[in-house]
Amino acid sequence: MNYAWEAVLQAEKDNRSREMLRFVEAAAPSPYIEVSMVDLNLETPEEDKIEINPLYRFEDVFGRLFDKNIQEMMQTRKIFFDVCMHYITQLDLREGLSKEDFYCSLIAEDINQGKYGESAAKNFSLFEKGEQKIILHSYLQLLKTENYQEEFRKAVIRLYAGAIIYENNEAAHELLVYLGVEETEKERRKLELLVELFLPVRERVFLFYEHHFGIIGVDETMVVDEMVVF
Repeated sequence: MNYAWEAVLQAEKDNRSREMLRFVEAAAPSPYIEVSMVDLNLETPEEDKIEINPLYRFEDVFGRLFDKNIQEMMQTRKIFFDVCMHYITQLDLREGLSKEDFYCSLIAEDINQGKYGESAAKNFSLFEKGEQKIILHSYLQLLKTENYQEEFRKAVIRLYAGAIIYENNEAAHELLVYLGVEETEKERRKLELLVELFLPVRERVFLFYEHHFGIIGVDETMVVDEMVVF
């Protein structure tokens, strides 16, 4: 979840009224996302208050209006900020296609045309439309931030609800990925695409599907017939 309008849609899926949402300036905004959340794994706001970085998309407009160095009329500014963000999210939702969606559609077209390789095109088609959108938005963020591990993690977590990703502290550039799904040819090909898109060649990835690898001291992972040895 990156944009304010995404938070609104997710809240409405949870049967929460759009009118009850309240937008506030983020106390510690991230320069890479519009919606500021402590836990990035969450797919929906935990409460009706949504923290926003107003400079993520609208620095030219909000940079002077909501200058943090100005301490006057704070209550009025909070109300005005909430009204502005409600209006902006309404516009976003009515537009239907944001600039980011447009860029994602261009990337999807390139993948489907084989510009990322024939295998990538075939493997991409194995994902459902909603899953493809998740991949495209994460990949677009990767192009912006170059933070390949973070965007790979976001994509995998959003696609596989039970997934857990570990970074091996004993070996550089090595990831251990537990997916929590049955290992099939289709799933192997889907993961092949994610690794190719998001991770550099030097990164080694060990995939675990149905069974988690055993971790000494963690009883849940040391169950006979329910673990694999790594």
